[in-house]
Amino acid sequence: MSKVTENVRRVAVGKISRVHGVRGAVKIYPYGDSLGEQKAGDRLYLSDTVEGGEENALTVVDLRRQQRQFIGRFREITSLEEAARVTGEQLFLPESRLSPTSEGEYYYFQLIGLKVETPGGKKLGELTGIIETGGNDVYVVRTQDDEWLIPAVEDTVLEVNLKLGVMIVDPPEGLIDDL
Repeated sequence: MSKVTENVRRVAVGKISRVHGVRGAVKIYPYGDSLGEQKAGDRLYLSDTVEGGEENALTVVDLRRQQRQFIGRFREITSLEEAARVTGEQLFLPESRLSPTSEGEYYYFQLIGLKVETPGGKKLGELTGIIETGGNDVYVVRTQDDEWLIPAVEDTVLEVNLKLGVMIVDPPEGLIDDL
């Protein structure tokens, strides 16, 4: 695996789920669409941070969709044994290589950690997870004592302010007690 230096924030775009074949190909479970936008020669990273100024990088040879996953081949992985060593690892991209989002669209990493409150200022907790349900996402909002599942729909999510780190929601009646 080649060593490179690049001091930028990296975002997880997939996870190597298992070996595919005997020549070093791997199956990759994608997180969103960014992995599918990569082409031959692009680099993916096995770390979200740069330690000691260096990190492991993988150069894409081939990346193709197979049902809900991708089959990936990388220049630095050419054997079953090398592929087995990276199984379970996440793949990262520099944030600067992510496609821009449309207005009102966000990457999951931008939403996780936001403080969630109502239009009246009641603090509901922190967005700690996102569940993909098919129809719409569901935001997991937690405090030390409580957890709520908030539907990620336009009528419920009124505002997302990344600069302030706040999401304003108007939960459906009866979803949260004591509002």
